[in-house]
Amino acid sequence: MRRLQSLQLAIPSQCAASRPSFAAARAISTTGPAHSKNTEWIRGKLWKGEAPGPADPYTQRMEPEAQSNLPEEALESRPRQDKTPAAVRESRLTLPARRTEATAEKELQSSDPTYVPATDAEGLEEIGALSTWWEQPGHWGDESVFKGFGSADKVVEREVVEVHLRRAVVEALALQQTGAFSEWATKKWSEGGSRDELDQALAVQVEVQDGKATLKGDASSIAETLTSESQEAESSTIVTVEEAKEMIKLWDPSWKNIALDDSLRFALRKRLYQLTGILIPDAKLAAANTAKHILTLAARDPKPLKLAQMLEKRNAFADLANVAVHDRKIGPIDKEVAVGRWKVIEEELKKRDLPVTGYGNAARNKERDWLTGKI
Repeated sequence: MRRLQSLQLAIPSQCAASRPSFAAARAISTTGPAHSKNTEWIRGKLWKGEAPGPADPYTQRMEPEAQSNLPEEALESRPRQDKTPAAVRESRLTLPARRTEATAEKELQSSDPTYVPATDAEGLEEIGALSTWWEQPGHWGDESVFKGFGSADKVVEREVVEVHLRRAVVEALALQQTGAFSEWATKKWSEGGSRDELDQALAVQVEVQDGKATLKGDASSIAETLTSESQEAESSTIVTVEEAKEMIKLWDPSWKNIALDDSLRFALRKRLYQLTGILIPDAKLAAANTAKHILTLAARDPKPLKLAQMLEKRNAFADLANVAVHDRKIGPIDKEVAVGRWKVIEEELKKRDLPVTGYGNAARNKERDWLTGKI
């Protein structure tokens, strides 16, 4: 311990001359040349040579813009760069024109001495408001109109859905037998709106053995009809419930036991959506192993009729002149409308600046707010 203590006393005496005081060190460290020298030494050690960038990045200044040697008149006459996005410039839609400013009257008179200002708007082109731009003819092309894949008329009856499913099964099997299924499985098939095409597909017999189905009939003509691209779209064929019931009686129910693989399951779901407008969700489609499962998922029981609808359908109170059936609750406004007083009441409420219906700006349940201490 004595030796260490003597060593500590000896170190300041030897280095006192070489080490400056705290105030002097502080003054030296804050001077520009010393700071620059230390920074250059550290940067040289880090980069092993000339370091890129400025020595002090915090004092770096923005480089001045490149100045042109052209006169001011030439700079003003240069066309401005079009900053419109490429997608907007290449769009097929008729876009609204940009807002432009008219030349001042004094500038026009100086450039054209014969200029006479207009006193009315005769001869000017009328441009509608921007809010109604896409509603005007010619601004929204036919190529931009939405064209859905599924049928717009959604089928609800179970018997009619079964008829369309039978047709879809026959068409998919016809494509498989002709060897065109792999090519047309993911493409859009013909609309098939005519009644002749429906009868042609339903006339083919389907034989099922151990889950595998074969067609007995003209399968090649059905495949050609599905793959014809030049055929014009026709309105969907309407099949009544009575016709569908008669058709189902003529078929062997074994066709519903056809085993489905992934490609055939997807084709049936797509064709059924195209014919009936019923789209089976993906989560439920994976559980369908036969055509009967597809029919169960696609066909839904119709909603039960309300009491008012049932009474109206049976015409139960037709003989009673003083009885009326409504499908909803009749309120006081409905009663005033029935006798013709509501228009007068509405006008008087508006004159007094009172709410016509509801509470207006007054909130409900004031008493509840008072009891709970919110007010």
